[in-house]
Amino acid sequence: MELSNREWAYILWVVAFIGYALIKDKKRLLIESISNILRAFCEPKIIIVLFCSLIWITFCVSLLHYASAWQLTNIKTTLLWIVTFAFVTLFDISRISEDEIFFRKTIRDTLGAMAAITFIAESYSFSFITELILLPFLTLITGMHVISAKKPEHASVHKLASAILVVTGVVYIGYGLYMAGQDFQAFATWNTFREFSVPIILSLLFLPYLYVVSVIVSYELTFTRFCWALKDDDLRRYAAFWAIIKFRFDLKGLRKWKRHIGIFPPKNRKDIQDSIAEIKKNQRMEQKPPPISPDQGWCPIAATKFLATFGLTAGDYHRVDNHEWWASSPMKKLNATAILPDNIAYYIEGDQMAAKRLIVKLHVNNRETGLSSDVEFSKICSALLSIVAKNIPHAQQEKIIQSDTVDVVAGGRLISLRRNDFNNSSQGYSRTMTIDHSPHAS
Repeated sequence: MELSNREWAYILWVVAFIGYALIKDKKRLLIESISNILRAFCEPKIIIVLFCSLIWITFCVSLLHYASAWQLTNIKTTLLWIVTFAFVTLFDISRISEDEIFFRKTIRDTLGAMAAITFIAESYSFSFITELILLPFLTLITGMHVISAKKPEHASVHKLASAILVVTGVVYIGYGLYMAGQDFQAFATWNTFREFSVPIILSLLFLPYLYVVSVIVSYELTFTRFCWALKDDDLRRYAAFWAIIKFRFDLKGLRKWKRHIGIFPPKNRKDIQDSIAEIKKNQRMEQKPPPISPDQGWCPIAATKFLATFGLTAGDYHRVDNHEWWASSPMKKLNATAILPDNIAYYIEGDQMAAKRLIVKLHVNNRETGLSSDVEFSKICSALLSIVAKNIPHAQQEKIIQSDTVDVVAGGRLISLRRNDFNNSSQGYSRTMTIDHSPHAS
C-alpha cells in the first residue's frame, strides 16, 4: 500500500490548504463547510445508498479474492476506485437515471485502450518536488480551462490552457511508457496486472448496483411529479402502484409517462390506466412503425433522424394536444466563440400515425456574425429537401433556400421560407424553413 510521490503531493497540498484555512481566521467558514457536507451525508436516503454500495463492493471484492484476482496489496487501488468512481457516480445518479447511453458509454470507456494508457501514466510519478510543483500549476490551468470555456471573450485563454493540458498529458503518458519500457520485467508482473484489472472489473461489477439505484431514483422523480400533477393522495398511490407494475425496468417508458401526466394530469383511475396504455401502444408502434404512404406524410421515427448527421436528431415524438404530436432537437450552437452564439433547431409536427410538417429554424443574434450561420442553415435545408422532396433540380433548390420569403410546391411538397428581423440593437433575425407533406396543407 505504498504511496507514490504524486499521491504524497496530493496529501501535502490538502493538509496545507486546511492548515491555511485554520490559521487565516477562516476556521469558522471551514467548520461550517464541513458541517454542511456532513449534514448532507446524514440524509437517511444517502446513508442507505452508500451503506448498500459498500456491502455490494465488499461482496465483489470477496469474489475477486476467492478467484485470486484481488490481494491485500490492491487495497490502495480499491480505495481510490471507491472514492473516484463508485461514490462520484452515486452522487450524480439523478443525471445518470435520465441518461439513456450512460451505461453503454461507461462500459466502452472502461474497456477502451485509453484505460490502459492512463494506467501506465499513473504507474510512474516524477520526483516529489516536481509533483509538488506540478499539482498546483495544473490545478490552476484546469480552472482557467473550465472558466474560460464559459466565456467566449476568453477564447484565447481557453486555447492556451487546452494546449498546456494536452502537452502535459502527452508528457505524463510518454514518461510512463518510457519507464515501463526501461523496467519492463518489474512492470510486467501479476501484481501489476491485478492493479490494472481490479478497477476495471470492479467498475463493471458495480454497474448492476448502479442500475438498480438509477431505477429507484427514476421512480422517485416520477412520484415527486405526482405531488403537483395528482392532488388526491389515493390517486397518487394508485398511480405509483401501477407505474411499478406496468413499467418495471422500462425507464424510457417511465420517463415518457412522467412527461405525459405532466401534460395531461389524470383525473381518475381510468385516466391513469388509459395514459399507461397509450404509452405502451406508442412504444409498440416505435418498435414496428406502420407503413406510411407519401401522401400521408413521413414515418415519425424516421423523421426524427433525418438530420442526425448535422447533430439535429429530434427527441421523442409525443402527443402535446388531443390530436397534435410533436418532437424537437436540442438547439445546436453555431459560431460558439461569439458572446451570444447563434443556434439552429429541428422540429416535427403531425399526428399519431405520421409526421406532417418538418421545420428548420435558425436564430441569429447579430447580423454581422450571421453569414456563417446562414451557410450552415442552407446546408441543412438542402439536405432535408434532398431526403423528403426528391427530384428538385439543384438550381431550383438553391433558389428556394436562398429566399427570405417563398411559398412553392416542389417535389410534391409545400415548401415555405420566412425571415423575421428582430427589433433590437443587434439587428438579429430568424430564418425558418417549413416543409408540409401535402401541397394542399393549410
